[in-house]
Amino acid sequence: MKKILSTALYLLITFPLIVCAEWTKIDEGKIYYTYTDVKSLNTQPEGIYAWALYDFIDQQPEGYRSAKVLFQIDCKENRYKMLSVNTFAGSMGEGESGMPKRSDRWDDAIPNSLGFHVVKYICVQ
Repeated sequence: MKKILSTALYLLITFPLIVCAEWTKIDEGKIYYTYTDVKSLNTQPEGIYAWALYDFIDQQPEGYRSAKVLFQIDCKENRYKMLSVNTFAGSMGEGESGMPKRSDRWDDAIPNSLGFHVVKYICVQ
């Protein structure tokens, strides 16, 4: 319960920052470009919290064109959690948003994983 409350509080505090985020492109893939907002980085004992934006080259079958993801990153273990995933109809996080999703599962930051480039970029900062 404490984890949920602290995550909710963090989202409430950082959400206004994401609206005016300064996205830095960190990867150009064949399907999407990956961006992060370095100013949103928040280092805590349990890991680094960072926002990322995925801007898809083509509209996805589910109808979205971009997604914003709040990551919890564990640089020592080279892994990440996607604490919040929200899709958008438009490019660069614009337009109508979908229903936010979350995951409490740790994923390894291996090549071709969604969080690979974000973890790689953030952990060398």
